[in-house]
Amino acid sequence: MRNRPPRPSSPVAIVIVLLTALFSVLPGTAIQAAGITTTAEEPLFTDDFDRHSLLEAARRQAEYLRRIPEDDHFKLGTRTVSAELLRRSIATFIEIIEQESSPLVISRRVQESFDFLRAGAGENATFAGSMLVTGYFQPVLDGSLLPIPQFNHPLYRLPPDLIEHNNGTTTSIGRFCNGRLVPYWSREEIETRRPLAGNELLYLADPIEAFILHIQGSGKIRLRDGSCRPVRFAGSNGRPYRSIGRLLVDEGRLTLEQATLPGIVEYLHAHPGESQRILHANPRFIFFAWGKTGTVLGSGNIALTAGRSVAVDPSEIPLGTVAFLKSRQPVVDRNGHLQRWRALDRFVFPQDSGAAIRGGNRLDLFLGDGDEARHAAGLMREKGSLYILVEKSTNGLKKDE
Repeated sequence: MRNRPPRPSSPVAIVIVLLTALFSVLPGTAIQAAGITTTAEEPLFTDDFDRHSLLEAARRQAEYLRRIPEDDHFKLGTRTVSAELLRRSIATFIEIIEQESSPLVISRRVQESFDFLRAGAGENATFAGSMLVTGYFQPVLDGSLLPIPQFNHPLYRLPPDLIEHNNGTTTSIGRFCNGRLVPYWSREEIETRRPLAGNELLYLADPIEAFILHIQGSGKIRLRDGSCRPVRFAGSNGRPYRSIGRLLVDEGRLTLEQATLPGIVEYLHAHPGESQRILHANPRFIFFAWGKTGTVLGSGNIALTAGRSVAVDPSEIPLGTVAFLKSRQPVVDRNGHLQRWRALDRFVFPQDSGAAIRGGNRLDLFLGDGDEARHAAGLMREKGSLYILVEKSTNGLKKDE
């Protein structure tokens, strides 16, 4: 899951197509969803991805919704949607997919069974009715349990002195100093002063790769004995996320078109004398723990499905919904070279969130792990349309009073 809490990060005006910090949806809270409007549009719901992943992601969504209190209600634009209606919606959707194999029949039954709410279509939508669609992935990196010359850039466990203080409305993260709560150490302070020495989880070879892992929030580590172990997000220092891609554009070092993940990494490697200053411009710092399985978990401990799970702003689009995404995606070779762009039309499931995913017109598509996912995520910053599906019903979905 993306840089949690608040995904890992994904990005907004930003150009690093990554970050998401997990931002949990608390049971019993009403979720506001500006920029989401009912639409009479009924696009052809023909899915371009595989059936197995579709059912897997949908069933995981249903499992998540079973854990939500029955009396929860969420906001979708001018509508109020109940947790029970979300459960019925996903159950109806799964029934259609299990019963039908014809794409055209599936599309017809979806059109007959659901109302459609288009996200990012409000007056404040940055993309005038479109979503900004980016991608994120799970890095696979070489690492060591002990510091050696080749591996000397630590990932840290959650520090014992990190305090989360909730005043009833907001949560502050910090540490006690002279009897009062102060902001926790920034990235620059942690990496230069080393106040967390002795709390290392493992060591990586490249500080830039470590930074990318912070942005993604989880990954897999190939250890020197040949084993591969997952690491997951354990917490953050509570500092705000700052986009280094935006910094490089603002300083005139990269154009907006160049400020993709590959472009940013290439610049940092080509200018080692500047890399530390640039990386430290983002004060947010992520702490890690060993994962129990290789499964990537999103918000609400939902197991993510590559190509199906998306990170959204849960204050705009409730987790647990089912949606249809229309955009385009890059096709890359194993060396990361762009071959072409192709249409992306598929059912997706909001199952994650991110510190930089803000607003009803932002979406981050989880692409899985490996080099292909990494390269595709680094290039993906596209316009798209998202249609949220809600079962047609006289109960559970109503206009606000």
